[in-house]
Amino acid sequence: MARHSEYNFDLCIEICEEVANGFNIKKVLASKEEYPDFSTWCRWRRENEELHNLYIKSIQDKAESVDEEIDHIMDGLKKGAYEPSVANVLIQTLKWKAAKYYPKMFGDKTDITSGGEKIQTTPTIIQFVDNEPDEC
Repeated sequence: MARHSEYNFDLCIEICEEVANGFNIKKVLASKEEYPDFSTWCRWRRENEELHNLYIKSIQDKAESVDEEIDHIMDGLKKGAYEPSVANVLIQTLKWKAAKYYPKMFGDKTDITSGGEKIQTTPTIIQFVDNEPDEC
């Protein structure tokens, strides 16, 4: 059976549900013969606003799955299943991924000084005063 090449929004919903559950899009597409290949998926996403928006939301939902995975690692650490240094690397990596998937919710960047507006800054000029008498 050939891969799907004709756009099918119901199929896209199914694919995006898998992504939202934490799976990688390429692995999802390869998991079933009726799913399109990656290049077809990319074309569909570029050409269809509804799919583009659905996919973005599924990636944001995937961040929640990453958060759940962090909790699982923390539980394993408490039970001694992980060395602390290994758990730290895993958790830091997952935190980074969650911040990339959904920066508004899991990102670190905050701007509490300017309300998000660009601030014009001027460089500070430092003047040095020599208080030592000249030695001549």
